[in-house]
Amino acid sequence: MKKLLLLSVIAVLLAGSAGAQQPDIFSATRDRVVFVDLERVFNGFYKTQLAKSKVDVQTKDIEVEKQVMVEEMTTIDEEVDVLKKEARDTTLAEEIRDSKRMQYEERLLELREKQKEIEEFSARRQQQLQLQVTRMSQKIMDEIRQTVIEYAKAQGLMAVIDSSSRRASIGVFIYTHPDVDITEGILSVLNSKRPDVLDGGDLFEDEAEEPKTPQEEPSEE
Repeated sequence: MKKLLLLSVIAVLLAGSAGAQQPDIFSATRDRVVFVDLERVFNGFYKTQLAKSKVDVQTKDIEVEKQVMVEEMTTIDEEVDVLKKEARDTTLAEEIRDSKRMQYEERLLELREKQKEIEEFSARRQQQLQLQVTRMSQKIMDEIRQTVIEYAKAQGLMAVIDSSSRRASIGVFIYTHPDVDITEGILSVLNSKRPDVLDGGDLFEDEAEEPKTPQEEPSEE
């Protein structure tokens, strides 16, 4: 339905231009209907690159935290294996084997708890990271759309159509003439605001990060 409505609007606009009896259809529609590849604009926008860099850093931080937990789990796992063997060692006194069996069961419970902790940590941090990516992407896209609107108004355009393949227009616009593509113009306006230092520090101040959970000190045996 949306595609049909969009095609109808374009047909009306083109019909209006044709009615003016212009000899060149491109010269007739150049300042009325234009196309922009929002996907390419999004990927080429410097703020998108900064957001990706920020996500990469946070992903590495998560992996470091997880690795510490995995190493702790590995240590417990090794202790469990040793206690299991000692609890079955018939060369040891029965009292010692009973003691080893109790220690084995306790450490086995700790191992299962650590495994659960790692799984919950990974799921929680990945969900938080995905939500942050969604918020940053939406914020960037909102700025891009607003820039397109301001650009179109300043240029006296009648309509701007997204020609990127992943958008709702897929299958509608197979080819667009280069003369009616304003992608480079939009990128030029957006990236003209690019700061000298690109550390992303103050571009996403509203993105709260989860404080890192302090690691517990390993208990002494």
